[in-house]
Amino acid sequence: MQADLKILTAFRFFAALWVVLFHLGSRIEFGGNYFKSMIENGARGVDFFFILSGFVIFHVYKQSILDGVFAPRRYLIKRINRIYPLHLMMTLTFIILIFLRSITGISHDLDLTVNDVLASTLLLHAWNVTDGLVLNGPSWTISAEFFAYVLFGLAMMGFQNRKIPTKTIIYTLILTFTVAHLCAINLGKTAFMHLTSDYGCFRIIPLFIIGILLRRYASWLNKEVSLAFGVIGILLFLYLSVLPDIDYMLIVPFSLMIISGANLSGQKWVPLNQKIFTYLGEISYSTYMVHGLIIIIYFDLLPKIIPSLPILFPNSVDVLIVLMGVFLGSVFSFHLIERPARIYLNNRFASD
Repeated sequence: MQADLKILTAFRFFAALWVVLFHLGSRIEFGGNYFKSMIENGARGVDFFFILSGFVIFHVYKQSILDGVFAPRRYLIKRINRIYPLHLMMTLTFIILIFLRSITGISHDLDLTVNDVLASTLLLHAWNVTDGLVLNGPSWTISAEFFAYVLFGLAMMGFQNRKIPTKTIIYTLILTFTVAHLCAINLGKTAFMHLTSDYGCFRIIPLFIIGILLRRYASWLNKEVSLAFGVIGILLFLYLSVLPDIDYMLIVPFSLMIISGANLSGQKWVPLNQKIFTYLGEISYSTYMVHGLIIIIYFDLLPKIIPSLPILFPNSVDVLIVLMGVFLGSVFSFHLIERPARIYLNNRFASD
């Protein structure tokens, strides 16, 4: 298996796009029963991210753990440098947007409390300490990711110089899956995939562990089997992703696609290995983090500044304008904030 998993990077773009369309679906009416049904399940793109995150993290650090040179402090600093600078910038942007309301008189649904600011800044807003999603709503997943990163680092300290027993991974998966599911049931939800600010920290852990388990055995498969897994995974996804309340069953196609993508990365005949898809995947974190702001600006703020705006464009044009805005915002934030901050902080605090 290659070190650079280009197809998995490309998958990040499609997962982010699915989430963006899901949030757009709360603002406009999508046509077509199939497409509309798929978009309504777009929140599951987050669960794909969580599985993928476990796979990639274990892929990157697997050998250093076996060799006994895994450095927990350096690992955690690099993970923080990866997610926190852009999260902090977006948090500040939303705070400014809320304060501007009192100056400009332009109203919107955003609100602000000291608790919300502290929870978001300290990455605690997936721990049921806020009244729903706050500030940059989708960023609750960053709180959940950070929790998974910390647990992974702590757990791997106990497996330096040795292989993690498969039964340990499976038992931990069963335990965390059960705890997360019971937590969801206790909150009146049908599955832990519906947890967000209300203990979304528990949602990521079993999915992250599934990713680790997939990476453990993915390299056993040859290219032919991996291709078959990919085809089956895509077909299953296209079938299941339009069904209501599908939740846990989507783990199967997600897993098949991730295994396939990992083993077929670098194969030039696979379109997703092309540079354009790799680039879109590289900026997908920015896409995920800025899209909520773009949607609010377009649907909440601009119509108040330009009252005629809501009647100028049909829904289809609205979608294209917002997606273009999200893309441009992603490029801007990736090249001017996310990547420069990560490089600087890694050189400053996590260099070899």
